[in-house]
Formats: sequence, structure tokens, C-alpha cells
Amino acid sequence: MFAEPDGKRRVLIAGTYNAHPFTTAGAIATLKRLIADDGAVYRHLEALSARLQEGLEGLFREKGLAATISRNASAYCAYFMDHVPVDWHDLLASNDFDFDRRYPRALIKGGVYHFPLPCKQGSISAAHTESDIDRTLEVTRDVLKAL
Repeated sequence: MFAEPDGKRRVLIAGTYNAHPFTTAGAIATLKRLIADDGAVYRHLEALSARLQEGLEGLFREKGLAATISRNASAYCAYFMDHVPVDWHDLLASNDFDFDRRYPRALIKGGVYHFPLPCKQGSISAAHTESDIDRTLEVTRDVLKAL
């Protein structure tokens, strides 16, 4: 459709790498990976994400923290409050921002990268393994003891 002779049907390419062979090949390879083995990558991500969520929730309970995890597939966010926020006002009123600033920085010092600002999403990729999740939980346990 990029070279369609009928200008009314032609698709506009208005970006540096739009329809470039390298980015197109990357997109095709990604789609092939996502549909391979009847979507096994999604099952892998769901299993790891659930393992991480359950582990974090258990560690937060052990520490006696008011904390909850909001998760959608492989994306998650820890809120240091007793419920998932319903809006920005609820988040501002309920989240422990002091702890939420210190927590990700301590994780980074322990070797687990988490974006170092409060209320930032974490993500799991297809490259992560059960060992990665276990290590993340070990570091989190140490961080929670130290904080």
C-alpha cells in the first residue's frame, strides 16, 4: 500500500524508519516469536509474572507493609498502600511516597534494576527466567530488611 498508484488508497509513510527493511524485519521476527508454539511466550510471561507478584506480596506481608501489586500480564506496579489506587487523588493521599522513593533505589544497589521513581511500572520480558525472578525476590527480601 506504500506504492499504491491510486493516491486515495496509498498509505502515508511519515517517519524515519517507517517501512524500512530493518524495522520491518524486526517486527516480523517479533510477531513470529509471539505466535510460535501456540503463544508459549505468553504462558511463560504469565507464569513468571504470577510468581513475582505472589513472591512480592508475601515479602511485603512478612515485613508488615501496607502494599499491593497491580499487574496486567507482564507489567506490574507495587503501591505502598493497602489497595490499588482508584485515581491520582487516591494515590497521592494513600501511597507511602517516602518508602516508594527509597525502595527502587535500594533494589538497584542490590543489582535489580527498577525505574527509580515512585509508582513506576516494572516489566518482565521473554528473556527472564525463573532464576531471575528468584534473584529479584532474594534482593527484595534483603532490601526490605534494610529499609
